Amino acid sequence: MSIAEFPLPSVSGSNPIPSVWYQLPERFQVGSTDYDDGGKDVKLQNGGNGIKRWVLNYAVISAAQAAILDSHMYAAKISEDGLSANTFNYRDRDGTLYSNVRYQSYERPAHVKTHIQFRNIVLVKHP
Repeated sequence: MSIAEFPLPSVSGSNPIPSVWYQLPERFQVGSTDYDDGGKDVKLQNGGNGIKRWVLNYAVISAAQAAILDSHMYAAKISEDGLSANTFNYRDRDGTLYSNVRYQSYERPAHVKTHIQFRNIVLVKHP
């Protein structure tokens, strides 16, 4: 099941702006075939597409902005290991729209003041 686009400011002006927002280097899955004569073929799996990951950290956001992020996370149905069951669209900083993106992790660090919230999010797109 696919849910709405990830809540970035490009989707709505009321969405929180990440304090830190970057893409990790793509990680590729490499397959190999070993031969009896000691030779080996190595190739990229999935047609050469890598696993894409984005890190979004939100520091000092309001409780209302945190509720927007939390609501999206709950709709994605994150499992015990942190991966979401449902996918969504994600628009990168350059405007590229990616579909079938999932949460890899969603952290709500402990805080003392309820009006100052933090969220640390990692999104992942598998080929």
